[in-house]
Amino acid sequence: MTHPPAPLTDPGDRLSVLLLRADHTVLAASTGLTDLLGLPLPTGEHLPPGLLDLPSGAALPPQVTLRGPLSTVACRTVPLGGPDEAALLLAEHDLAATILDPLPLDVAVLDDQGRYVYVNPAAVQSADVRRTIIGLTDREYVTRRGHPPERAEIREHHFAQARGSGECVSFTETFSTPTGPITLHRTYVPLRSPEGTLRLMIGFGEDQTQDRSHAEQMNLLRTMVDTSVDPLLVLDARPGEQHLRVVYGNPAMLDLLRHHGMEQLPDLPMPQWPMAEGNTVNILALLAQLTGLPVGSSYRDTLFLPDAQQWLEVHVNGILDADTCTHWAISLRDVTAQRQGELQQERVTRAHRLALTGAALPETLSLLLQGVDRFEIGWQLGLLIADTPLQTVGPLPAGLTLAAQHLDGDLLRQHWHVLDPEREGLPQTCPDLERSPSPLHAALRGAVRALIEIPLYGRDGQLLGSLLAAHATPHAWTADLPATLRHLEPSAAMLLEQHLNQARLQRLAYHDPLTDLLSRAALSERAAAQLTAGEPLALGLLDLERFRFLNDGFGHAVGDQLLRELAARLTTLAARHDLRGVARMGGDEFGLLVHPNQIDALSTDLRALFDEPFEVRGTPLLLEGSLGWSVAPATAHDAQTLLQQADAALYGAKRAQQFSQIYAPAPPARIPSVTMESALRQSLRDRHFRLVYQPQVHLATGQLVGAEALLRWTHPTLGPVTPDQFIPVAELAGLMPRLGEWVLRTACQEVTRFSNPHLSVSVNVSSRQLSDPTFSDRVRQALADSGLHPQRLVLEVTESGLIDNPTRVHEVLQNLRDLGVRVSMDDFGTGYASLFSLRSLPVDELKIDRAFVRDLGQDTQAARESQAIVMASVLMARALDIELLAEGVETTEQERALREAGCDLGQGWLYARALDPDDFDTFEQTWPARLLGERPGATPATAPASGTLRD
Repeated sequence: MTHPPAPLTDPGDRLSVLLLRADHTVLAASTGLTDLLGLPLPTGEHLPPGLLDLPSGAALPPQVTLRGPLSTVACRTVPLGGPDEAALLLAEHDLAATILDPLPLDVAVLDDQGRYVYVNPAAVQSADVRRTIIGLTDREYVTRRGHPPERAEIREHHFAQARGSGECVSFTETFSTPTGPITLHRTYVPLRSPEGTLRLMIGFGEDQTQDRSHAEQMNLLRTMVDTSVDPLLVLDARPGEQHLRVVYGNPAMLDLLRHHGMEQLPDLPMPQWPMAEGNTVNILALLAQLTGLPVGSSYRDTLFLPDAQQWLEVHVNGILDADTCTHWAISLRDVTAQRQGELQQERVTRAHRLALTGAALPETLSLLLQGVDRFEIGWQLGLLIADTPLQTVGPLPAGLTLAAQHLDGDLLRQHWHVLDPEREGLPQTCPDLERSPSPLHAALRGAVRALIEIPLYGRDGQLLGSLLAAHATPHAWTADLPATLRHLEPSAAMLLEQHLNQARLQRLAYHDPLTDLLSRAALSERAAAQLTAGEPLALGLLDLERFRFLNDGFGHAVGDQLLRELAARLTTLAARHDLRGVARMGGDEFGLLVHPNQIDALSTDLRALFDEPFEVRGTPLLLEGSLGWSVAPATAHDAQTLLQQADAALYGAKRAQQFSQIYAPAPPARIPSVTMESALRQSLRDRHFRLVYQPQVHLATGQLVGAEALLRWTHPTLGPVTPDQFIPVAELAGLMPRLGEWVLRTACQEVTRFSNPHLSVSVNVSSRQLSDPTFSDRVRQALADSGLHPQRLVLEVTESGLIDNPTRVHEVLQNLRDLGVRVSMDDFGTGYASLFSLRSLPVDELKIDRAFVRDLGQDTQAARESQAIVMASVLMARALDIELLAEGVETTEQERALREAGCDLGQGWLYARALDPDDFDTFEQTWPARLLGERPGATPATAPASGTLRD
């Protein structure tokens, strides 16, 4: 800002001027001019002769020369006009030419009447305009130039003020130019005579356009920063105590701090601010990025504050002093809503992709709603499906789910018919169900108190259900949760509609539309699954007799009604017997999946079912049916075979005019002994035999401890031949020693290739082998050739084999036991062994025949007798320090009875069928309780794996 100069009372020190009348009489002369000329110029007198090179009274040219005693002064003539036709002579010396003209300030000189006597180029750039303005007043000049008259009025006012007060007067004026508005700070400086009258007025102006613009910009910038909704701060980047201190934060920054529990800007470096631990860790990581920024670069990142679940977009720019970054200007933008929206959209996309893969509704809905409760504390979200009864999906309160199970789908439809008659699909809020008149809300009051709900409509406009947010207490919520539900509504509706369509298609595929029983495909799948799980299973096929004639006589509508009534009776029967499945197989045929133990009781009840007449058009009608059963694993091992055998049994019952029949395979055609013997010799030569292995399980621990090797023979011409067919022929033909040795050597070799080195194998030995004097040597050689440890070999002998030649057998078996080989008595209880034989012979294990296992677990006299025999065998085995193994274990009830009786080992279809070596090895590796060391109770120290010639 330029300060105005002090008032001038003597103009001679600064200006050389002469004011003349037309007759060359002096009106006024400045001291500066008289000093330059070296002679006085009194007022009212004519110019001295010779001073002016013009005749007295001659008109003055634009340039004149005054010649005084001391110097010659060149002057410029400025006509002033007026009654005296005065003229102003200005000396063109260094003051005007070298000082005023070059000044950047707007400078003008006016006489006491306000007429311009001088204007410098800074005030008026055009020389022609400057010459024009001389002698004019502001009003005359403004009028001539076409400027607003207000400008002249303002100047005249301040001119009069300075002339009257004799003091400097300053004022500001603004006017427009082609390049924009200009602001001048103008000052009038009066020059007074010694008598105090105004001689001249000097005016000058300072262009403050830039200063004012800068001030306005700064003010606007300050206003913009202070009113910004984004937090802004300046962080000190200089090393030292002030490092990382915030030197400025706008009001929005202070609001952000208050949101995090700080009422004012902490006077601490930012790492020391009292913030939650998770937030501090991420802030420190961001600050670490700033310290490594190149000078003059900017940085952009997203800061996540986990404890507040807040995302901030961060923009950082360095503030430089020379080439050094002294501060960081940081702007923050809360992008939480945007980020939450992006995350929600990601979840929506993933939920849709998951739904396309066929995922269940709870899984896709869980993904869709994931994380919502993190932002809406206390609210539980889920779906209410408009079914009968109402169904819930998702983590809704347990009380609401329970209450919905007793409500009808029509109640939900009526609820939305009242709340949303136009089907706009907008969220509805109920802060307290106690105050709601809705019947649905009344039914849910005991489970929840507050609800936000939005209807879900299908593409056909039908109500599918509701998307709910439930709260346990009356709750006043924000607008965020309804908006979130509104955002999720299209996806939730699509997922629900897809779920309902899939359920409808699945029901059509797996349920009979007429009776609502399972379909043929569904029953087959269920049977296959249970067979795969190793469960014993029976399939019954029930067929109505002469149903076609009833259809023809009464019409298909009556026939359909009869089928529905029969289906209802079967459903009631299934519930009473806890059946595994009831299906309509097609036409008038129905299927039942049961446990084999239920066949007898169920057949009786099914026969009684037809004793009650069916009603046809008000007339009772008695129907008859036929029933065929197939049992797994007794005769079938897969669902297809089970179905084929049940169908065969059904038509067998029809042919025999019986109500029920169980499938029994036809006995194989007898092969002549001569043919069988020849085929056996050929197969021994060509290696047509193979071994399969059936697991043995320790009943107390569940560990798979070994396997019995079973001989299988498939002849290229005769096909598969069962052991009970070819073993007797082999014994009569004297082929058992060769066949038995092949089994022994093959079993030893194959077991050594099993992954588990602790398993042992049992090989069935015939009496002919035991009577062979070289048998012990053959066993030793088989063990040596295969590398099998003797303790992993168990030799199974029959009772008859032990007692045929007890002395010889005792010697052979004792030699083998000395090696570590264990001995098992097979089919115990079916031969003629005495307790003395058991006590005297070297036997390590008894095998209870399947005949004593078959009835265990049933509530029958045979089962109780078998249980007593097993318990007696256990007591005897314990007394003799012998292990007890039960074969033919097929049900969990049998296994439980054996375990409770104290039996050590079990073998049978409950665990697995006999498997090829590679399949057995894979099966053993997946068994949940693998044997990893010494088998419990085994003597000697390792566990057996068995092999036999017979199954």
